[in-house]
Amino acid sequence: MTGVIGILMMPWKLLGDFHSYIFGWLVGYSALLGPIGGIMIADYFIVRKRTLDVENLYRRGGPYEYHRGVNARGMIALVAGIAVALVGLVVPPVRWLYDYAWFVGFFVAGGVYCILMPEQVNVSEVAPARSV
Repeated sequence: MTGVIGILMMPWKLLGDFHSYIFGWLVGYSALLGPIGGIMIADYFIVRKRTLDVENLYRRGGPYEYHRGVNARGMIALVAGIAVALVGLVVPPVRWLYDYAWFVGFFVAGGVYCILMPEQVNVSEVAPARSV
């Protein structure tokens, strides 16, 4: 619905210069989404080895809350992935980092997250799941 409204309001912007839209907005936006995806996939498949305690995902003080609800290591990995991807805007010889921002951010953030996160204890050993 939002996309249709946007096209109806200013169709000349989309048709006028698609190059700045694609390489400006979409690639820039992918520099944020790639690192988020990389962290989520690295956390689930590599760090936690596909083991989650769904009940504890929503519990205050549980193993997934971290410090005040923020995983500082995850935030560092996010900033690292975004920063490396955006370096291509500032340094012309490495423009490809920005052109492939989603992939660069995905792999950098996922790798940094795996390095920063300690070995995780199996969550089911910490807090056994209750049957409902």
